[in-house]
Amino acid sequence: MNWSEWEFIWRRQEPPAGPGADIEKLRQMFEASHRRLARALLVRDLSEASAGVCAATFLGAFGLHMGRSGWPFIIVVALILGVSAFFILERIRARRRRVDPSARILDKIEADLGELHRQRRLIENVAIWYIAPLFLAELIVLAAISAHAKPWELQRNPWFMAAFILFLLAVNFWALRINQRAVRKTLTPRIAELEKLRDDLLSPK
Repeated sequence: MNWSEWEFIWRRQEPPAGPGADIEKLRQMFEASHRRLARALLVRDLSEASAGVCAATFLGAFGLHMGRSGWPFIIVVALILGVSAFFILERIRARRRRVDPSARILDKIEADLGELHRQRRLIENVAIWYIAPLFLAELIVLAAISAHAKPWELQRNPWFMAAFILFLLAVNFWALRINQRAVRKTLTPRIAELEKLRDDLLSPK
């Protein structure tokens, strides 16, 4: 699970131009962008939720196989399913707030702006609600495996464990940087584009 969905959503599109975007081009491309946003968020929520359920199932079975010493995997499964539940709730929320395809363009713009602002807040706090619980789950798995390992096995080597923890920290830091870059290069400029389009539609002609 690696939540960098804005890279996925926009990597096949032109980067948002921000406040300097051409109004006529924004108007022409809006409907397609509106549909792509809804579709990409659907894929993101379903794939993240499914990945979490699969990971929790596998790790839960692994913990059962370890017997009594596998009890920490209860916490691991709870942490992963908690993150998965968040994506399921996001999908329910998005479905309830879905705009009718026949709605006015202004209503669709306002809906997209609301969604983009929410996604920006989520990404800005991704270290708290996504990265931290999954990193904690990773540490618990490492600790449980290390405690269960034989004295001569690599998992008991403190240097190996320290190196692996540093590797996990690096991966999570990389994920955090990707999301920060998505806010800076994608979300904020796209919000500016939609605000410009909305203001143009509302201004007296």
